[in-house]
Amino acid sequence: MKLTEVVEHFLLDCETRAVSAGAIRLYKVQLTFVAQKLEQECKVVELEQVRVIHLRQIVRILMNTKADENNPRRPTQDKPLSPFTIRNYIRTIKTFFAWCVKEELLDTDPSLRLAQQKMPSYVLRTFTVENIEAMLATCDIRTPLGFRDYVVLLVFLDTGMRLAEISGLKVADVHDRYVRVFGKGRKEREIGLHPEVSKLLWKYIHKYRKPADPHEKYVFLNRSGAPLLREGIVAILDRVKEKSGLQGVRVSAHTFRHTFAKFYLERGGEVFKLSREMGHSNVQITSKVYLSDFHSTEARQDHASHSPIGEINLRGAKKAKRVEETK
Repeated sequence: MKLTEVVEHFLLDCETRAVSAGAIRLYKVQLTFVAQKLEQECKVVELEQVRVIHLRQIVRILMNTKADENNPRRPTQDKPLSPFTIRNYIRTIKTFFAWCVKEELLDTDPSLRLAQQKMPSYVLRTFTVENIEAMLATCDIRTPLGFRDYVVLLVFLDTGMRLAEISGLKVADVHDRYVRVFGKGRKEREIGLHPEVSKLLWKYIHKYRKPADPHEKYVFLNRSGAPLLREGIVAILDRVKEKSGLQGVRVSAHTFRHTFAKFYLERGGEVFKLSREMGHSNVQITSKVYLSDFHSTEARQDHASHSPIGEINLRGAKKAKRVEETK
């Protein structure tokens, strides 16, 4: 059975299982690359021919591949693929071959002994207030597209929404004080909106949003009036980074998400509520990923207002002790 045909079957099955469109696109790009390299470098074209040694060769090829080399929409960068990207490839490979076994296309899974990449331990730098103001200043809010970009940045910052969630936001899911979002795993959740952001979002929808189709359901549109896709939002962020001149911090949806989480906690928000707004399945994910740069120096700022000492009448205790000593 040809590997490329099995990949197509896998992608079709993903569609019938309502796997998100973003995940399917990623699977297609990565598995197409794997199938091509297996044929070119390992002379493997049949599913049954794949062995773990072949998959290890694919990982080695990935480690020698430059960033965006396989992305037709972006220029190749003079640096290797990040360990996180390679880890995602390995995850996709393991998902695919586990599916092959489940579908009884293979008796054994050749990816079982394929080791996962060790991830470097580092803290993602978040935006400062000055960074945010510099980015917002690049948007000409006197124009429809400039106002749209301004609102996109503020919605990212105010909600911590993922890239796919922003591009997939529908008009019917925008309310006065919250938005309804369908996130990973097609799970629905509600995220609050700051009153100022809610007002600006309403203004964009009713004044600047000009859909080519009057029945268009998506909130953010491109200059042609069609839905603004993920690639279009990435282009906005790239343009904002270039115009703002920011250095040393990545301008991405993920950085906005981390920034939202950090500011939320710094301003006294509860980690349990944050976890729900971010769409995590449990609070441990929030704690592990988004509290990594929440330092003890920041955590102690409101110590006095949260300490249990605030519940104790220390003056009364000291007075009672002195009275007892005089007896």
